[in-house]
Amino acid sequence: MMSDLHLAYLLAAVAALLWGLVVIPIKHARTSGRLGIAISMATGTIAMFVLSGDNILKLVTLSYQELALYIATGTVQFALGCGAYYLAVQRGSLSVAVPITRVKILLVFFLSIVLGLEVFRWTLLGAAMLVFLGGLMVGKPFKLSSGGERDGHWVSIAFAIAACTFWAVGETLMGMLPARIPPITSNMMMLGCGLLSWMVIALITGWWRELLDMPGRDIWCFMAHGIISFSAAYALFVWAIQLAGPPRVVIITSTYPLISTLVGWFAYQERYSLRLAIGAVLIVVGVITLQFV
Repeated sequence: MMSDLHLAYLLAAVAALLWGLVVIPIKHARTSGRLGIAISMATGTIAMFVLSGDNILKLVTLSYQELALYIATGTVQFALGCGAYYLAVQRGSLSVAVPITRVKILLVFFLSIVLGLEVFRWTLLGAAMLVFLGGLMVGKPFKLSSGGERDGHWVSIAFAIAACTFWAVGETLMGMLPARIPPITSNMMMLGCGLLSWMVIALITGWWRELLDMPGRDIWCFMAHGIISFSAAYALFVWAIQLAGPPRVVIITSTYPLISTLVGWFAYQERYSLRLAIGAVLIVVGVITLQFV
């Protein structure tokens, strides 16, 4: 019989696969990510609501502190973190922007220890470092980027760094969400809170007006992202965190840059080198090391 820990690793691996592939619809959208995030969150919230069924009733048991935790988690994870990530992917090369977000793995590791969600272990730190370095190696250095990629390179990097910082905070907070709320319902709450936070920002900045001009193709792209990433992948991710805690799960899900880079290589003819092979080896060794923690 599969243990909770190994079930968590399996769930995290499937989530990583979905996140690695979902860059395709994001890359094909032309509308700004700050708008697309609204479509993705709305789609994910509706999907999770439908799948929650009677578990919705468990939300009435939330305390004010737990509700505030959901609001904070949804805001930094989805409204801010994923919004910045959309922009990073759209402005630059997949094989440059995506691997940089792996910095979050180290932030999650140390934040989880500070908050008492994980006990410091050198082996766990070693596994995190291997996957982190592998994620960076999977990317390519700036000097190998094409002229078009160079134009948006630094802006893309800035958004990628912002995304990984917000995600590190959000994914650590997920480890503190009430375990009595099932993963699908818990994910719905986070998405709903993130959507409400985005709406407040959109009303203040006037972004909502731009939604009226969004092309139909982009709407479908962001809806696809909402179903694959925000619904399926994040539900599995929340479930895995409930079973194993943030650091261990994030180590597994941090392997998805390898998949995204392969997508960039096959679908968009992005360059690759020996760095990709070395990075892939480091990622695999990091995941294997995790099994002995």
